[in-house]
Amino acid sequence: MNISHCLDGGKVPTVGWAALAGSAASLTRRPGPWRWSVLLGILLVCLIARPATAWAGDTFHVEQLQVKAQGETMSISAQIVLGKLALLKEILDQGVTLHWVAEAEWREPAPFAFLPGVGVRSRVQRVWRLHYYPLTNQYALLDNGQEPQLFAHWSALIAVLSEVRDLRLPVPHGAPRGAVALRVYVDVDALPLPLRLRALLGHWKLESEWTSSAVLP
Repeated sequence: MNISHCLDGGKVPTVGWAALAGSAASLTRRPGPWRWSVLLGILLVCLIARPATAWAGDTFHVEQLQVKAQGETMSISAQIVLGKLALLKEILDQGVTLHWVAEAEWREPAPFAFLPGVGVRSRVQRVWRLHYYPLTNQYALLDNGQEPQLFAHWSALIAVLSEVRDLRLPVPHGAPRGAVALRVYVDVDALPLPLRLRALLGHWKLESEWTSSAVLP
């Protein structure tokens, strides 16, 4: 995200998030009490660079959750409604890699289903890395061990992210009846420090709520 802001008639030079991340990291390695003042200044620039309302809006939603038994695993598919696309695109366009995560759980029925972490018999996460290559003007979707998928248009990448296809969740042998729950999110902890702080303080909430299937035999 490019930062351009006027203070007392002067302009702060345009700074990318990647540059801010590098500056913050280098400052933490330098001695001297002044470094914390500089870091605080960087943080304040991040916070005031754009009003919080600029990123107001819907987050992500899981819809049309479908679950099929495949031996000792569950094959999970769903449609994802994506919000805050302008924010995600601007972060990528500044050279920051985003970690896109689909997470599924096998949960025992009520009363455990409504208690986070209780009654969870199995969990799986699948992580994709999203990146932008300015030289070729392409977006990339990188999956561990797979060839990267390249997209010439932002809308083509969004079309792929709008679906979860055949996410495999192992079900322990002899597990009781239960339900599958699914959510998607951007891993905020993997963001560079300036973005991570702004995401936390700005309550970006780059995640969906858990969506559960009906109880399965």
